[in-house]
Amino acid sequence: MLKLNNLVSRIENALMTLAGAALAFIMLIVVADVILRYFFSSPLSWSHEIISMYLVTQVFFLALAGTFRDGGHIKVDLFDRFQNTWVFSVAEILAICMTLLFFCLMLQQMAAHGWQVFLSNDILDGAIPWPTWPPYFLGTVGVGLLILRMALILFKKIILLSKGEIPDRIENIETTLGHRQ
Repeated sequence: MLKLNNLVSRIENALMTLAGAALAFIMLIVVADVILRYFFSSPLSWSHEIISMYLVTQVFFLALAGTFRDGGHIKVDLFDRFQNTWVFSVAEILAICMTLLFFCLMLQQMAAHGWQVFLSNDILDGAIPWPTWPPYFLGTVGVGLLILRMALILFKKIILLSKGEIPDRIENIETTLGHRQ
């Protein structure tokens, strides 16, 4: 499990780098578009499509698993005083199971629709005929990796709980999984 965790962490880090590069690219395109629009009256006709369809999708979905691993998603800390109890650990395991079910359904829908769009060679109407399948591919990769990360954390929590230990919260579990930055 340690080797799989390290592999998943390396993939997450690579995808986080790609997401960061996409964010930088968004900023460059916006700056270039503003300069061209207001100083030369010649905006980039393709900037809106590439940013909204491809780059924002890349930033969001490719950063999902790494952000979850690092505990960067929004959390409700209403029950923090119960976090080192058996009941809290069981509740967290049940929450992960329900979330995994949701993301598995989401993955299935994204992959099925993306494949259908790919086969039909669907494109956007506009100045440039952009294909519409890449956002589905990026979403499928991001959600698939998130599912794998959540499953690793779930198995580790179940193993620790079955040994009579109270597992750490999700954002602290990486130390027991052997995560290396």
